[in-house]
Amino acid sequence: MWKLLGKLMYLFGLLAMAGLLGAYAASYIDPNVSVLPALLGVSYPYLLIANLVFLLYWVLRWKKMAWFELAVILLGIPAFMTYYGTAEVREADEPADLAILSYNVRYFDFYNWSEDKNARKKLLDYLNGYKGDVICLQEFSMKFGSADEKALANRLNTYPYRYISDNMGIFSRLPIVGQGRLAFPKDDSGSCLYCDLAVGNDTVRVYNVHLESYRFSTKDRAFVQGIGKGIKDGELSDGARGLAARFAVATRNRAKQAEQISRHLCRSPYFVILCGDFNDTPLSYTYRKMKTGLRDAFIECGRGVGNTYIGEFPSFRIDYILHSPELSAVSYFRDTVALSDHYPVRCRFRME
Repeated sequence: MWKLLGKLMYLFGLLAMAGLLGAYAASYIDPNVSVLPALLGVSYPYLLIANLVFLLYWVLRWKKMAWFELAVILLGIPAFMTYYGTAEVREADEPADLAILSYNVRYFDFYNWSEDKNARKKLLDYLNGYKGDVICLQEFSMKFGSADEKALANRLNTYPYRYISDNMGIFSRLPIVGQGRLAFPKDDSGSCLYCDLAVGNDTVRVYNVHLESYRFSTKDRAFVQGIGKGIKDGELSDGARGLAARFAVATRNRAKQAEQISRHLCRSPYFVILCGDFNDTPLSYTYRKMKTGLRDAFIECGRGVGNTYIGEFPSFRIDYILHSPELSAVSYFRDTVALSDHYPVRCRFRME
């Protein structure tokens, strides 16, 4: 009996290590080639915990497997640093040339998800209370050009310059000297806007992106919430297949969108700030492509857990502020205000 248990532990331990190595590979393997690494990348925090448990088991049993386990875990230190910030906390009012906030506002609670009749007012009060230079909003409104959208934009009256398109908005206190949008395939749900802002004697290009979402249905959400509450085998199988299919489609589309955005920003004549809702974790092909030639403000200035999504599904860091190396991130903060299914992130920059 004990011999069989020992063999099973070896087997499960090897599978856990293989899964963690697969998660590391997610950044380098295009999901259009294979979607399995992407799934392992999303599972990274849980795979890491499993491997730490196995490491403790091997150490207590004085097994040589502990060395292999330790090596696999240490190999992932760079990955861990994208999830947990260790930078020294800096003052929010430290001198800077440009301050920016990115926030997925979930259509200003258009469908009353929060069941709070004052949710929209609270969101607008929060945004108007921000003292920075630029606000990038994702899921800004349900209908472009609608009276409701214009009313929302007018409520952000402390930001006189703005560019609104594709359910997105860039609001600025700095003059906009150029603007544009990237066109994705019509079946994709992603969006990307950019504005060229006059910052003193320089110009900075700000990208606001919202990459392909999983587009989970009400049925999918009910399935996830019902796990562990007695789901029949048939329902479990159907629900899992539905989630897997949506995961695969969204992950592949995001990879293509990320490649398109990366090519565009590499041709930018100005320094770049790229922010928004990537809908993907740091251990993903999407994140690596988007970060090409850029730095992650969270890694530079963030501290503690960086998770930004707070909806029905597991929480991850999927909202980012990336920037050109010529810009120096002075401070980075995640505001834990529960006004949407995302937390806003904000950063201050100095021009080098």
